[in-house]
Amino acid sequence: MKHNRAGFILIPVLICALLFAVIPSALILTGHAELIRGAVNTVFVPIERVFSGAGDGVRSMLAYFTEFDELKAENERLRAQLASMEDKVRAAELTLEENAFLTNFLDLRENHADFRFLKCEVVAADDNGYRTVYTLNAGAKEGAAAGNPVITAEGLLGRISEVGSNWCKVVPVTELSSSVGAYAERSGAGGIAEGEYALRMDGKLLLTYLEENADVVVGDRIRTSGVNSIFPRGLLIGEVTELRTDPANMARTAVITPAVRFGVLRDVMIITDFAHYEEIPDEILNPSAADTTDTN
Repeated sequence: MKHNRAGFILIPVLICALLFAVIPSALILTGHAELIRGAVNTVFVPIERVFSGAGDGVRSMLAYFTEFDELKAENERLRAQLASMEDKVRAAELTLEENAFLTNFLDLRENHADFRFLKCEVVAADDNGYRTVYTLNAGAKEGAAAGNPVITAEGLLGRISEVGSNWCKVVPVTELSSSVGAYAERSGAGGIAEGEYALRMDGKLLLTYLEENADVVVGDRIRTSGVNSIFPRGLLIGEVTELRTDPANMARTAVITPAVRFGVLRDVMIITDFAHYEEIPDEILNPSAADTTDTN
């Protein structure tokens, strides 16, 4: 049965093949080749177009991926250039900061020959919401000691509260536990610069114990007075940005914005030794009085 079915199928196929072979030849011999061309074109041109379109699609796809790879490579190159430029800008900024720091340091050395310095860096900042402490990469081995003042290129940062062999911790002047004798550079009016809870959240501190008629105005620069033995005289604390009067007792205070930029701390100096206030000759503290004495 299977062989009979195969025979029935094979016979029509052979007949069709014979016709496809004989008919074109007959048409060509009788001068009707155009009919063959037309039939062939009718059948094969659409097929050719399909394959041609597919080829164009493949070529377009390959071109797309090639262009994508080129754009990706260009993007990576531009990213690398941008990163390099950012590194150069940051290096330039650090150089400027270093130069400013060294310039102020040289000025301090010229004006305070009694100062002994230890240069180091801020390596960590710990702020738990109640207290801020900075960690420096220098300690007892380098000569740092508890109570030493710490300054930046801008001014007074604070004092050392704890010392390890190769590290120490600094409490900034804005903290509640900090207080320092201070005076207004312009008028000489004195007071105490100390931390205050509400102000420390804004990175500021308060100038208290001002006399009733103390000559202090907004814009005055406030410096350490050297009255206590913790800080030397003349370190810049900051600038008065607000004046206050307590309505209960009419006591006057002033808000100080520190000179130090706490958000960008890096290079600092520890003052390991200095001449205390009572050791400084009067003619240095009060040059005008010395001039009067010489005149008389």
